[in-house]
Amino acid sequence: MDKKRMIWLAAAFVALAVVYGALSLSNKRVEEKEKAEEEAQVIQVADLGEIVSFSYSAPEQETLHFEKKESDWICTDDKEMELEQTYPNGIADAFTDLTATRRMEEIDALEDYGLKEPSYTVSLQPKEGKETVFLIGDSTGDEYYLRVKGEEGVVYTVSSSPVGTLDHSLEDMEKTEDEEEIDP
Repeated sequence: MDKKRMIWLAAAFVALAVVYGALSLSNKRVEEKEKAEEEAQVIQVADLGEIVSFSYSAPEQETLHFEKKESDWICTDDKEMELEQTYPNGIADAFTDLTATRRMEEIDALEDYGLKEPSYTVSLQPKEGKETVFLIGDSTGDEYYLRVKGEEGVVYTVSSSPVGTLDHSLEDMEKTEDEEEIDP
C-alpha cells in the first residue's frame, strides 16, 4: 500500500474510534438517566429495619402473632409448634422494606378501595421505632390497595407479592418431620 492510503485508513480508524467512544458515553448517560427515573418512581411506604414481632389477619383466618426469639420465629399463639422459618421470614421481609407503585392522596371514601373493612391487617414492631400497621383492601389485578394506619387520606397500590405471603394458615407453617431431617 502506498503512504496516502495508509494515512487515510489511520484517519478513518481514529474517526471511528472517536465516534464509538462518543456513542458509548451517550449510551451510558441514557442508562444512568433511565435508572434514576426508575428509582424516582419507587415510592417508599416503609423501611422498618429489623422486625422483632408481627401479627396479621387474613380472610377466613384467625389473627396470628409471631415473635423473634434469638434467630427463630415462634408463634405466640402456639409456642410449642415448631415453625418452618421460611414463612415468618418471608412475611417479615416482604413488609419490612415495602414500596408502592402509586400514592394517592386526599382519599375520602375508603370503601372504594376495600379499606373501610380491610381484608388483611399487618402489624409490625421493629427493633427500633414504633409499631407500623398496614391495612390491605381490594385487589386491582396484580396489585392491592394499602393504607398505613395513621396516614389519613393516603392510599397506596402495592404489588401482590407481599400480600401473597399472608395466605398461609398456621398449620401450613408447621415444620414437618421431613423438614426436620433436612435441617442441619
